[in-house]
Amino acid sequence: MGDWPPSMYEAARRLLRSTGGILHVPDSCLDSARILILEISDEIPSMVMEPKVNPLGPEGDIFYECDGRIEFYFGVVAPEIETCWVKPSDRIEDMWEGFSGVAIHLARAGYPGCLGCGGPGSEEIWDEKSSRMST
Repeated sequence: MGDWPPSMYEAARRLLRSTGGILHVPDSCLDSARILILEISDEIPSMVMEPKVNPLGPEGDIFYECDGRIEFYFGVVAPEIETCWVKPSDRIEDMWEGFSGVAIHLARAGYPGCLGCGGPGSEEIWDEKSSRMST
């Protein structure tokens, strides 16, 4: 698995813990996003409501909204502090590929229904402010 920041793992955990919502991705990630949702559904049959996938056009950031809030955001401009921010360090497609790999890895490990399988930082309460200061 790649050497991704802790915020990438937190974003994946937020997706895996949520039900429903909308995953917004650029067109270049659309097919992969649909496949990811199907794979997560296969790994976590208890996820009754899968997120919908919404294309943003040829360019754009990646974000996931659920229950009226943005849970995570991959982009250059910092979102509100309640949102898990993954700052792009590569092309957005490469970030998406890494995120997809992390999400599937955690789902196959049994997250969120297991202890200790949530990846780095999963046992602590997420501190977005500290995460932003460390990168």
